[in-house]
Amino acid sequence: MLLVAFLWPAAGAAQPRTPWGDPDLQGTWTSATLTPLERPEAMAGRESLSESEASELERTTVENRVAADGTSRPGEVGGYNLVWMDASTRMDAQRRTSLIVDPPDGRIPWTAAAREANRVELARYGNGPYLDHTDLDTGERCITDGLPLMVPIQPYNMNFLILQTPDAVVMLHEMYHELRIVPLDNRPRLPETIGLWLGDSRGRWEGDTLVVETTNIADKTDYHWSRLWRASRPTLRLVERFTRIDERTIDYRFTVEDPKMFTAAWTVSAPLTNDQASRGVTVGGLFEFACHEGNRAVTNVLSGARAEEARAAAED
Repeated sequence: MLLVAFLWPAAGAAQPRTPWGDPDLQGTWTSATLTPLERPEAMAGRESLSESEASELERTTVENRVAADGTSRPGEVGGYNLVWMDASTRMDAQRRTSLIVDPPDGRIPWTAAAREANRVELARYGNGPYLDHTDLDTGERCITDGLPLMVPIQPYNMNFLILQTPDAVVMLHEMYHELRIVPLDNRPRLPETIGLWLGDSRGRWEGDTLVVETTNIADKTDYHWSRLWRASRPTLRLVERFTRIDERTIDYRFTVEDPKMFTAAWTVSAPLTNDQASRGVTVGGLFEFACHEGNRAVTNVLSGARAEEARAAAED
């Protein structure tokens, strides 16, 4: 694995600790950032932006969001306006051009077959066909967007509550209210025949770093996913590392391994902060995420598809 250039300072004696002596990861954290997961092609070969370039990107992002707020093309109902959004307006402290730090080009190392499958999945988003509810992706159906949960690519609900005991770490994700309980007591893993949507996680301390390995992920590859690399599948192995750096920061990194989808393992660095204002998002605790309650999206998408079919039939 490549040793990347962007390294946080080593955790020192001032690192917050629990009463029982472990590094303290507890609190409400956000991973929200303007820094993209993959390096844009226009930034090929550049690991970071200059300070002036980053400032300009942050300024134009806010202006473009305000200009597009509530607008939609003729014949379309449009999407959420800015009242519902809470996307970051700040890049990370290093002004990086990608969250992916390995491979060094900052891009997902797809296999040829997986790249094509991803292209097909992206092409059908918003276009269908929509024959029944299973033609909507897992996020639209209020199920999950897949692992890892803390990757900062959502336009809202990017907060996480972390709690600890000597024997477990509990992580509650604001999006979908996904709950992970990570045992630290060396208990055996589930049998290979048992798969879970969010997998079977086990944690251990390596010095001051919490290492969480997740396997036993259910096979949900027959579902549609907004981002295919996050699709639940038993061939995926996820390794996450949490290192408390200071009062405000957790150095969070994850490595994705799946030889059926990627030509190599790849790693993301997505620092977490409890200083939400520094990322340009709402300050406060987790909000309720009642996705299913009063959700008309599935019904409306399917009824719209039937209306389009009826109109096309009438025109023939």
